[in-house]
Amino acid sequence: MDERARAEELLTRVGRALAEQKRRGRLLDDIAWPRETEEAFFASGCGEQPRVAYSLDRDGLEARVADLDELAHSIDGDEPVADWLRRLVGSHRDADAMLLAAGTRRFGEHARELYGGARTPFYEGNMTNLDLAEHLERRLRVHGWDEAKEREQTPLGAEEMADFLGKRIARTNPRLEVEVTLDPGCTAKVLAGARRVRVRPDASFGRTEAEGLFFHEVETHALTAQNGAEQRDAPFLASGGPRTTRTQEGLAVFSELYHHVLTVPRLARLALRVRLVDMAEQGASFLDLYRHLVEGGAAPREAYLDAQRICRGGLVEGGAPFTKDACYLAGLLHVVAFLNVFVRGGFRDETELLVVGRVDLDDVTALVKLRSLGLLSRPRYLPRWLRRWDTLLPYFAFSSFVQGLDLSRLEAHCQDVIRLSAQATPRPKRRTERRSEPDDE
Repeated sequence: MDERARAEELLTRVGRALAEQKRRGRLLDDIAWPRETEEAFFASGCGEQPRVAYSLDRDGLEARVADLDELAHSIDGDEPVADWLRRLVGSHRDADAMLLAAGTRRFGEHARELYGGARTPFYEGNMTNLDLAEHLERRLRVHGWDEAKEREQTPLGAEEMADFLGKRIARTNPRLEVEVTLDPGCTAKVLAGARRVRVRPDASFGRTEAEGLFFHEVETHALTAQNGAEQRDAPFLASGGPRTTRTQEGLAVFSELYHHVLTVPRLARLALRVRLVDMAEQGASFLDLYRHLVEGGAAPREAYLDAQRICRGGLVEGGAPFTKDACYLAGLLHVVAFLNVFVRGGFRDETELLVVGRVDLDDVTALVKLRSLGLLSRPRYLPRWLRRWDTLLPYFAFSSFVQGLDLSRLEAHCQDVIRLSAQATPRPKRRTERRSEPDDE
């Protein structure tokens, strides 16, 4: 059997098995806490641990784990495509094994193996996800007081948010097929899948937050899933399993950053979630996380949603969290490092492979091989940052030089103005004084 025929046979075999897997459920849906749990928590005065039970088809899950184990072991060879497919099948198998452990300490161990934890290092180095989160929190602290500020904007209600997303989706070209609906059962402000975005009817959104959600949920997650489904020989790229989560979330956050909608509160919240994962890994319960967030100034509902993200699937008593939130910033770091190398090298085709489906950075070698064999087509949809290829190299070329600068001399040179600014206090406004407003762009 020649190389192309063998790769095609492997893709077909894996595709059939994962198509059956897809029909049997999704991890995030299976561990989601129902809206009734949220309402019961607030009805009780927020003083009791939520009571969560997971309804699982254990026999079905065990059979799927066995089937996927058998499939992974049947893929022999050490060429890039075979190696990638074994990892891909193993990722789906691991998701089922983790789900089987829902509500136990073992769930947290599975999650850490799949997503990493707060203290997972980068590329086996000394720096960890928690180190990055704490670094960002320090850098995001604002010192001093300034009169300059953004014009206050009226938040979007749920219906306005749905309308905003619908109009943005309608302008995509080619148009992404994504439906936006209001869903009272939504367990988060927004839940997005490959072809549907659900918005919680009682939620509100800042204008920049709405833009960020479009780039994150629609123009990254929905886009990569639909690109994967378009692949004739590998439609299973619509879902890559938990192993692709770090890269997918990294791409989504990079899209927010590149389009200038990654705000201070949003980035600070991503960093905070890493610390929440660490607290839970060290034994903090749901109530500990909830109270920590409320004492830090979070609104009760927002605090509940963030705390339940960490505890879903694991133990509300602590010690076994769902660690997915530890990999958003790690993913951003890995994606930016990858793009630095590939954009500066002019490898546009290889960079496009990042959105050909739900993939991991380590899959690119196998995807290049599949493309050379004629078994992988170009992605139909491209996110805006990738369509504007000529804007990427200037961004990374300049930032690469800045990264090598020692800014301590500049800080020393500016110490006087920094000191005066830090000591500044609001001055009383005169009755006739009017703040000038910036012109709309």
